[in-house]
Amino acid sequence: MRGTYIGEGKMLISPIWGGKLIVPSNDLSLAPDLIIDGVLESPLTRFFAQNVKKGNSIIDVGANIGYFSVFLGHLVGSQGKVYSFEANKYMYEYLLDNLSINYLHDRCETFNLAVYSEDTYIPFYVSKKYMGNSSIHSHSSEYKRHYKDDIEKIEIATIVLDEFFQLHQKIDYLKIDIEGGEYNAFLGMKHLIENNVIDTVIFELNKGMLQNDWDPFTDLILQLEKEGKRFYGLSNEGNLIDIEIKELFEQEGYPYVIMQ
Repeated sequence: MRGTYIGEGKMLISPIWGGKLIVPSNDLSLAPDLIIDGVLESPLTRFFAQNVKKGNSIIDVGANIGYFSVFLGHLVGSQGKVYSFEANKYMYEYLLDNLSINYLHDRCETFNLAVYSEDTYIPFYVSKKYMGNSSIHSHSSEYKRHYKDDIEKIEIATIVLDEFFQLHQKIDYLKIDIEGGEYNAFLGMKHLIENNVIDTVIFELNKGMLQNDWDPFTDLILQLEKEGKRFYGLSNEGNLIDIEIKELFEQEGYPYVIMQ
């Protein structure tokens, strides 16, 4: 066990890579693995541990409680920068607390905004039980077959990464995991990608959460491949492995697509 209950519905976690994390004890998505094992998404965690350098600039889209933001904050050091975006107002509070207890606010900037294709306000569907499953899309009947969940509909402000980072010349890594919002996020960072401002993008393929955005998103990825982008998967050890992106589309889901 890597967690201790500290009251008020919160667990204090000791991740395997060091640092500290506070998580909601009633979450059924991230909390169980963190409490039992002290790690999430082991291949991606290992990939970052092996590749992120001091002084790197990284964007964490869908930061949730801050698992990767805190980890990356430690890795980039005081000369680096982590930009964390989290749309869920409840998880955003945990993100702030976790950066604070790890003394990382000197290198991390946080935004309670949804990364999107335009600056606007959109509906957001907050999962109250499986807190990592909140989405800009209303949860489908297929989702509800697998999860007995409570969903709260709220309204959130959005941000366009092309506009926010237009003066930046280099971003080393961008990790994006936003439960079906990836297509709109990619539309909003088109210029950053085309101009090679972002060196490496790590994203999830999830047909069930993308819903009607699945076909447009896969078309966009194929177009990026034609324009010279290369795609990789991750081994369990966190190493790049060659993949055929079309084969991943046939699987209808893959957690760690690396685009360079």
